[in-house]
Amino acid sequence: MKRVGSVILLAAVGTLAVFVAMPHSDVGFLHAEETEVDEPPTVSEADLQMYIKVYSAMQDDHDLVIDSAIKPYGVTLEDFRQIERRIQGEARLVERVRQALLEHAKERSAFAQAVGTPSAPAAAAPLPTAKKKKDKKK
Repeated sequence: MKRVGSVILLAAVGTLAVFVAMPHSDVGFLHAEETEVDEPPTVSEADLQMYIKVYSAMQDDHDLVIDSAIKPYGVTLEDFRQIERRIQGEARLVERVRQALLEHAKERSAFAQAVGTPSAPAAAAPLPTAKKKKDKKK
């Protein structure tokens, strides 16, 4: 009986030694169910459009500061920056914003306004050709 007690005690001490010797990252599985990974909230379409409009307004008026640009939308600077961080966390949204701002810049460019929208070319009239003079020998 003493032998069984010694074996149980030895097993208990050995188990305890294993847990003490393990790095804390290895015993993380014990707490895995207790903590949840918080995913950043998604960006609504309205927030994305507001973000694009704010930066479009700043493209149109280079003297416009961010505080003034967000004022019409009733959002604080901190809220706007939160939206910005969430957008920057998703590559597809960054690309959508980039494309929208690029299109906005193209539409507003001085060159595009001066040239206007290209229309279909009219049927080209044939160019006049130079007539050759015939040398008349008399």
